Formats: sequence, structure tokens, C-alpha cells
Amino acid sequence: MKTRILILSLFTVLSGVVLAQDFSDDFESYYDGAWLAQSSTVWTTWSNKPGSTEDAKISTEQAYSGTKSVKLVSTVTTGGPTDLVLPFGQKYTDGNFNYGMQMWIASGKGAYFNFQATATIGQIWATDVFFTQDGTIRVETGGTVQLMTNYVPETWFNLEFKIDLTNNVWEVFVDGNSIGSYSNTNNSIASIDIFPLNSAGQSTFYVDDVYFEYEPFVQPTLDLSLFSLVTKNTTIAGSSQALKLTLKNLGITPINSVDVTWTDGTNEYTDNLTGLNLNSLESHSFTHSKKLLAQQGATNVTVTLTNINGAADENDKNDVRNVTVTGIVPAPDRKVVAEEGTGTWCGWCPRGAVFMDSMAHDYPEYFVPIAVHNGDPMVVSTYDAGVGSFPGFTGYPGAIVDRASVINPAALENSLFTRVVIPAKAKLLNGAEYDANTGLLTMTVSAEFLGDISGDWRLNMVVTEDGVTGTTAAYNQSNYYSGGGNGEMGGYELLPNPVPAAQMVYDHVARAILAGWGGLAGSLPGVVSMGETHIATFTWTVPAGMKTDNMHIVSMLIAPNGSINNANDFTFDEAIANGLASSNDDPIALQSLDVYPNPAGDQVTLAVQLTDAQAIQVQVFDLMGRMVATQNYGTMSGQQWLPLQTNTLSNGVYSLRIAVGDGFVTRKLVVQH
Repeated sequence: MKTRILILSLFTVLSGVVLAQDFSDDFESYYDGAWLAQSSTVWTTWSNKPGSTEDAKISTEQAYSGTKSVKLVSTVTTGGPTDLVLPFGQKYTDGNFNYGMQMWIASGKGAYFNFQATATIGQIWATDVFFTQDGTIRVETGGTVQLMTNYVPETWFNLEFKIDLTNNVWEVFVDGNSIGSYSNTNNSIASIDIFPLNSAGQSTFYVDDVYFEYEPFVQPTLDLSLFSLVTKNTTIAGSSQALKLTLKNLGITPINSVDVTWTDGTNEYTDNLTGLNLNSLESHSFTHSKKLLAQQGATNVTVTLTNINGAADENDKNDVRNVTVTGIVPAPDRKVVAEEGTGTWCGWCPRGAVFMDSMAHDYPEYFVPIAVHNGDPMVVSTYDAGVGSFPGFTGYPGAIVDRASVINPAALENSLFTRVVIPAKAKLLNGAEYDANTGLLTMTVSAEFLGDISGDWRLNMVVTEDGVTGTTAAYNQSNYYSGGGNGEMGGYELLPNPVPAAQMVYDHVARAILAGWGGLAGSLPGVVSMGETHIATFTWTVPAGMKTDNMHIVSMLIAPNGSINNANDFTFDEAIANGLASSNDDPIALQSLDVYPNPAGDQVTLAVQLTDAQAIQVQVFDLMGRMVATQNYGTMSGQQWLPLQTNTLSNGVYSLRIAVGDGFVTRKLVVQH
């Protein structure tokens, strides 16, 4: 071990003054296979159990320098049991603190570490750093993504944090290149916890050449710092963004007044703050009275402090912060749908709920949330199977965005900004009609095409419900965030594990997917021209106990490659107000239609009443959208009873497409032999 220690010892505090610190470890002094914490006087484990399964072993399998590194492995999605800790000797709240190490992550695996904000571990997570198996590095604070970049698997790379604690600037470097900086709501650091974790799979990685160094803060007489500036870096153009600011008195002299000005290069807006009575090392947080109106493209915003106690302070470098706010313009009539795999059994799934709720709140005009449950009382088997078998979906919670990518729910906002600019091929309008006596919900989606299409495009309809509760233990939500051991997560860190059903309310719950995962086959012609409108009809009987007032009706336009080109959602009341869509393509010659018996055994009868002579064809589709039977009845008129053989169909739910002339309607059929 190479260790450099300044002053009397590694963690020296003399007369209340923290002195400079310097530590490094290249692992060369340990023998191959040794437990690191057991062999070291500095390293330890989460539970302070060196030599236990929490400890990590020295390895010669990989090394950046010399022949050795430390290897960390976990074969479970919950991480561990390895849980290696490097204490920094105390809690640092000011001065400059730098930490760095070399990392090598196996292909198809993940990695993770966090900085602890207090000397007693397990209280406050200052920063979480996730390395996902797709090659993404994600830096988070309290569940909020601060920075993202990429790494190359099975290649050594250098990761460094250069932290100005005095002014709350946390800058991150990969291979010497800055990937950005952020302000931290938990602006202190006391240790690093290196924990093999990959919620989507397994974790295998190596660490080498670890170092940290600290330079203490020297307090000036008069110095006010613009300690933090918080706003969205990317947002929807035209939206108003608040500038949330924190000022900190780093000097000895109390501060009573300051001018806070922000400019976008064209306009300036100033708040004159007086009567602050801000004593040494005290902070003051506020929101600037003038919000930023996000423009299309990048807007460079500069916030400056002037007239501090009517004069200039001693350090003007911390009087200024800059942020770039990028405004994106969504494509017309475009919404992005996220189908999130979740379950009450899944301890990480509170993360999905938190970010789905946040997105639904912040972007209701552009984002459609659908929580697809697995292995609990809210499961819809067909929908669950579609999510679980989707390429790239490897663990819960996982969000399938427009069926084009699978992401961690924490990255939903960035994914929305990427997808919402893709032009929609059609504008979707949902309508509905409800029979409260029978529970029959009839829904239509009207697709007004904004461009030409060809191929096997399909329409589909999903029903979701908010405010779902239950009383049995199956509604208890497993919660790995309980106690804060895995960081903050929207309040779940304050709740028990599991969260009792009495405390849980589930939103965005998928209740039905009307035409299976693949959508309604034949719902659109093979060639559609811009300007055409096509309508599909779906029916569903609302089960007893579900609340229509809490429902949303979601339509989807599915491309031939299976991705969702567009979606739209309306509340139940909005869809009822829209009514059922109709057009010249509707089977207006069909006066009435009844399907019985339903459930059917070996045969079902379609009772139709026609107003004039029309050709009739019936197609049967399974819930994956595959046509499994068809019957042509020729041209008919008046009252007809049409037999359809179902003896060759397996037990299950099917969709009937009844074509009458140039139009069609759909009906649900249950086969039960």
C-alpha cells in the first residue's frame, strides 16, 4: 500500500482546525485473495465486520497499475453482500475535497458506490453513482439525476470528484474530462461506500489506485457565496422555470443586504434583498421573483451577486453561477408512453412509482404513465407477459418508453425529451360510452393521419386506474428504501418495509389492454394517406369494485416494428364527453349486434340486424394480435344469426373483428370449454 500522510496522522485535527489530508492505496502491498478491510488499518465495511462477507478480496485478475486491484461482485439484484467502506476520517463541510479511483466493469454487469454525508454511515447519502450494464454512468442526489455520461465496459477508466465544499460545487471527471458539476443539497462528505449493485442484473467490477485529498477552508472577513442554483437544465420550450437560489455567508462579517441579478444575455432581473441578518456560515434560500421563460434551444443564464452590504466582497469568483437551460419543442399532438414493470413484491419498485408520479405531474400534456403490475393482485396477465418478454427488459422496476427503449425510471425525463420531438403519424382522439347497469364500456380511438403510412400499423387501447388500494397482505409494498439505507426516495425512506396496504395508494395501474400487446390487427389499412381518419372500436366490461371516476383511457398507434409512434390519454369523464367517434367508414348498415353465449364453448352465435345488403366477414385474434380464425359469410341483409366455430380455440380471451361492408366493429370473446 502506498500511503502519503501529512501532519501527524491521516486524520489530524489540531486546536479545532482541520489540516490538509492526503491518502492513496494501489493495493500492491496486500497478498492475492486477502480480505482488504481485514488487512488494512483504514478500510472497513458497512457493519464494521472486516473479514466477513461484507469485505472485498484483493485480486490479480485485473489491475490498472502493478498487478493487483480489489474485486467486488454481487449475483443478486439487491446487491451485496460485499459492502466496502473507506472512511475519510471525519465529516467535511467546507474546504476542497478530491476523490478518485480507476474502475473496470465487466461486460453485461453493473457497479455502484455512494458518498456518505455523515461520519456515522447509513444516515445521509450525499451522492449515488450508478454504472448500468448498458454503459451509462448516472450521478444522482436524492433520486434526482444530476449528470450522465458513458463508460466502455472491460476497459479501465478514471473517475474523479473535485468538490468545493465551501461553495457547494461538485464537479465530476471521467478520464480527466469534466462531465459537469452540480450543487448538492447534502453538501458534506465523510466516507465512500463501494457496494456491488445492479438492480437490472448482476455486478462485477474492479477498483484500483484509490486516493483522496483535502485542503481546508480559510475564512475571509467579507464573503457571500452563491451557494447553489437549482433549475431544470432541459425543459419544454415555453414553460416557466423557477430559479431556486441559496446564499451562504462564508465570511466573518454578518451580511444584511445583497442584489441578486439574473440575465439571459438580453434581459436582466434583479431582486434587492435586505434585512437578511445572515451571520457567519449561515445560509439563506429563496426563489427569484422572476421566472425564466424557456426558449427553444439553449439559453445561457448567469446569476450574479453584487452590492454585498453595499460593497464588493473579497471573493468575486463565488458570486456568479451559470446554467444553460435547453428548451425543446415537442412534435405536434405528440405524447410519449411509459409502460413500467412493477410489483408489490419488488423492493426497488418504489423508485418507479416516485418517478412515474413526478413525470405525470410535471408533463401531463406530453407523458402517459402506465404501471404494469407483475405477481400481485393488480396483474393483467397479457400485459405483464408483454412487458416481461420485451427485448432488453431484465428487471423491476424497468420502464419501456414508446416500446423503443428500456430504461431505469430515474431516467424518464431525459427519455421523454428524446422521444417527444419525434413526429407523430396521427393525432389520436379517444371517446367512450358507458352502460352503468351492465358495466359495458365502449371506446373509440379516432386517428387523424398527419403523414402517409404503409404496412401493418395498428391501434390499441389501454385502461388505467388511479387511487387503487387493497386490504390484504398482497397489497403491502416491499420497500428497500426503508430507513434510508439506499438513499432518499420520495419519502419511501421514511416508511417501513414492507409498507402496509393501509398506507399504500397505487396510481396509473393498468387494468386492461384491449387488443393484446401487439394491437388490433386490421384496425388500419395497409396504406393510409395524410388527411385520412380511421376509427377503431373497443369494448370492455368494467369489473365490480373498480372506480371509473379514477380511470384513464389510453390510445396507442403502433408501428410495424412494434414501437409506439404516438399515444394519448383522457380521463374517463373526458372520454365520455367526447362520445363515440363515427365516420363514413363505420358499418352504418349494422343496426344491432349481439354475441352469445359469451363465454362460449365450441360455438358462438353472432346475431346481426342489417339495414341493407352488405358483405360480412369475421376474424378472430388472440391477445398477441395473431389471427387464429376467419369466416366469410357473403352478402346478407336483414336479421341474421351467424354461427362461428370455436371448438379449435384454446381457453382464453379473443378479439372479434366483424367487418360489415367497408367498416368494422370489434367485440371481446371469452372461450371456455
